[in-house]
Parts: sequence; structure tokens; C-alpha cells
Amino acid sequence: MGIRLGNLTIAAVEEKHKFRLLDAEREMLESMRQNNAQTIEDGKFHVFDEPMTMFVCDSTETRAAVLNILSKYNSDIKGQLGVGYQEANHG
Repeated sequence: MGIRLGNLTIAAVEEKHKFRLLDAEREMLESMRQNNAQTIEDGKFHVFDEPMTMFVCDSTETRAAVLNILSKYNSDIKGQLGVGYQEANHG
């Protein structure tokens, strides 16, 4: 796994990728975002900035919720934006 850097807010993602969420969608995503990328909490994600914008979610369920919102804007989003998940380390 390569090195990822950054900690984007949802507003920063919108600005960087030139699209605009509805207020309720922005609030929902911001409530799910966490600043610390060390251990992603249940129902949360972290947004890295480099080498590309990447939402790293705690689970496939959280990933699906994020994609449900962002997929409405596929034709508006400029540049590369990814949504994935990282399995928790157990033991």
C-alpha cells in the first residue's frame, strides 16, 4: 500500500472536484468523516488528498452509503475521486 496524505473536509472535496452537494448530503457526509486516519471508526471514513482524493471507509456498508450520495454527481465531478474501504485489523 502506498503513502496517502491529507485530510479533506467535504467542502474541500466539493471545491477541488467542482461539484456541489445538497446541504443535507453535505451534512450527512461531514457527520461520517473523521480527522484521524489511524483507525477508522464504525460508520466513518477519512478523506485523503494525495496522491488522489480517496474516501477510505470502515466497511462496505459505509462505502455503499458514501457512493449512494456521490454517484448522483458522477457527471459533475472533475478529476479523480475514489471511494474504498479498509478492513479492520483484528488481533
